[in-house]
Amino acid sequence: MKNHKQIQRWFNEYHNDIYNFLIYYLGTKDIEDLVQEVFIKGFKFMYQFEERSDPKTWLISIARNIAIDHMRKRKRHYVLVSQLRSIFSEKSKLPHDWVLEDERKQELYKAINDLKTSYRDVVILRGILDFTPEETSQILKWKVDKVNLTYHRSIQSLKKKLTSEMWSDYIETINQ
Repeated sequence: MKNHKQIQRWFNEYHNDIYNFLIYYLGTKDIEDLVQEVFIKGFKFMYQFEERSDPKTWLISIARNIAIDHMRKRKRHYVLVSQLRSIFSEKSKLPHDWVLEDERKQELYKAINDLKTSYRDVVILRGILDFTPEETSQILKWKVDKVNLTYHRSIQSLKKKLTSEMWSDYIETINQ
C-alpha cells in the first residue's frame, strides 16, 4: 500500500519532467506509453531505490534506459520499413512520420538527435531540462567533470549544426 501511494506521489510530481525528457530524447510527442512504462518499472523496482539520490533522477535514469530500448526497437523497425519501401517504391509518408508545427523546433529536434548519444543525453538533461551537473552525473552515472566537459563539447557541436540564419539569435545567446 505504501508503494502505491509513493508511486502516485512521484507520478504527480515528476510526470511532466519524464514526459519532456522523453520528447526531447526521442524527438516525438507520441510517448505516453513510455511515460507509463517508466512509472510501472519504478513501481516494480521500488525496492531497489535506496534513496541515495532524488527520486526524479532515479526515474529519469529509468526513462533514459527505456528510451534507449525503444530506439533500438525503432531502428530495427525502420530498417524493415526501409527495405519494404524500396521493394514497393512507395513515395507516401509512413504512419509514424510526423511533422512538428514549428520549423525551428523540427530543426532543433533533428540537430539534437543527430548528436552522438553522450552529447544528446547531456544537452537534454542540462540544457533543456535544467538538471544540475550533480543530478546529471547521477542519472548518467558519470563524474561531474565528465558531465561538464561533455556538455561544453555538445554545445559546440550543436552550434555547428545550427548554422542557418534562423538560429543566429539562439547562437548569440549560447555564446554569452
